[in-house]
Amino acid sequence: MIFTLFIYNLALVLNLFFAVCSEKIKSSSNHILVVLSFLVVFLFVGLRYNVGNDYEAYVYLYKAIRDGVNTHVEYGYYTLNKVFSYNLDGYKYVMIVSSFITFLFLYITLIRDKILSLGLFFVFTFELLFLINDQVRQGVAISIFLFSIYYIEKRHFYKYLIFIISAAFLFHYSALLLIPAYFIYRKKIASWIWYIGIIVSFIFYLKGFFQKILINLIAYIPYYGERYVKYSKFVTPEELGSGMAVLFWVLLALFIAYNQHKIQRPVLINLYLFGMVFYLIFLDFHLLSRAAAYMFYIKILIFPLYLSVEKNMFFKITILVIALLFFELEVFLDLGKHGGFPYQTIFNK
Repeated sequence: MIFTLFIYNLALVLNLFFAVCSEKIKSSSNHILVVLSFLVVFLFVGLRYNVGNDYEAYVYLYKAIRDGVNTHVEYGYYTLNKVFSYNLDGYKYVMIVSSFITFLFLYITLIRDKILSLGLFFVFTFELLFLINDQVRQGVAISIFLFSIYYIEKRHFYKYLIFIISAAFLFHYSALLLIPAYFIYRKKIASWIWYIGIIVSFIFYLKGFFQKILINLIAYIPYYGERYVKYSKFVTPEELGSGMAVLFWVLLALFIAYNQHKIQRPVLINLYLFGMVFYLIFLDFHLLSRAAAYMFYIKILIFPLYLSVEKNMFFKITILVIALLFFELEVFLDLGKHGGFPYQTIFNK
């Protein structure tokens, strides 16, 4: 575990070093530093081996596609696997390409918002990196969604629709659920409304209120309801560290609700905070919680934007330290739910 802690921190430090330097240098040479930063994180993820809960499932999926088994996987991911099916270990190249696409969209988004270094810091510390290691296809789809929020803010519906539909049919069908996100309320919502929505949702989550209601509703669906309740994976607070990690995300969301006036991006804020409520409602349901993840991970944009305008240095340092401590504890104590530990590469196989 010491090696894993070291390698994650080395990747974080190198990635941030090149990113920060690229922001400080005001010349064409800063592009080289951006590329170096990109290579660090892209290869760190792309060259991993058996890191992430779903890694082995993706290996089996690759072998099934190579052998001509009908998998019903999305067209883009199916084609990507098919391209490398000539090689017994072609799944390694699939992982590398998937990582490249994911971080390409993330880098474009972070650079466009002028938050590259801070954004990358929160990609590491706020768990998105672990999700990308684990849920490969959805990691790509999330990065495309984060990139596409720009088109919601600019009211470019057809461009947004093109990217979301592409993300869905190429990498993860769940992205189709994001089409209504375009119609999110575009003005600031009073902070007290968010306080009530988030706190009540968290209390109900701890009491299992949503799980009971949804199970009862789903059970009424003929045939499929019974099978869903019997075979679906339900996540309990105990599996998530007695709810402490969830409490951490709730407190961060409440903090943003309180400080939303400083960010001046109401669409982004509303999507994130609504996503937090949606996340709490469906957290007990493995499949539905994945759908909530799209908006939940907007936090990797929200916090850099907040820190870029916050003038209180104490608040800035406190948030960065807390985020880093959370990251260190998650890696060292193997607290994450995405199976990112221990870290090893394809060269260790």
